[in-house]
Amino acid sequence: MKVVFLEPAYLEYREAVEFYNLQSEGLGNKFIAEIDRTISIIKNYPESFTEYTERTRKAVVNIFPYNIFYSVKEGNIIVLAVAHQHRKPNFWVGREI
Repeated sequence: MKVVFLEPAYLEYREAVEFYNLQSEGLGNKFIAEIDRTISIIKNYPESFTEYTERTRKAVVNIFPYNIFYSVKEGNIIVLAVAHQHRKPNFWVGREI
């Protein structure tokens, strides 16, 4: 399966990396590694994560307070949001495919 980030989701991801890099040297790289690990699990087991809406699922990222919201469409995983767990819940819902 191919993973495709919607542009807003990719920007959220990059902003989080920058934030963690400012907090501590190397912390952004640890965040990247956890996102990559979570996406790898999504790729291998796309239906295993909790249904969030009728067409989306939520994967919780370990260590960091983030969720990855995604849809599976035509054999692709579409990342809709990389969302902090304690800020603006459901801000991304209009991105559903």
